Amino acid sequence: MKNKLKHIFLLMTLVCVGLLYNGFCGVYCGEPKRNKVLPINAAGIELEVELATTFEEQILGLMYRDKLEENDGMLFVFPKEKFLSFWMKDTRIPLSIAFIKADGRIIQIESMKPYSLDTHISKEKAKYALEMNEGWFRIHNVREGDTVKIPLP
Repeated sequence: MKNKLKHIFLLMTLVCVGLLYNGFCGVYCGEPKRNKVLPINAAGIELEVELATTFEEQILGLMYRDKLEENDGMLFVFPKEKFLSFWMKDTRIPLSIAFIKADGRIIQIESMKPYSLDTHISKEKAKYALEMNEGWFRIHNVREGDTVKIPLP
């Protein structure tokens, strides 16, 4: 009986270590996995951005990435409008974030510094947040009040 319990314990330990390693490696080994991509239109500019719709995808965001291509970004989608809060812990690349109402109107754009623990909170309730390379909105003349067309139900 003791040997059987030892074997079960050893097997459970190996399974747990394997699961932890795979999870760890998915984040830290090689290029991070990309999320589903969605075409959107930001103030007339066609983009394909990664989606962060689940809690896990939103927590991970763009952390641990070494680069973001010029017109790549991530759209965070929440079930309903609420005050949104973001920070840059473990995010290596400088980003700009646009907070967006359910109707697609950009209400706020902010710059975010790599590894910063500063929080960036939407000044109004928002349904979406769009993260792009730092300065992307300025360079492409996308401003607060402009509209982002998001083809989601």
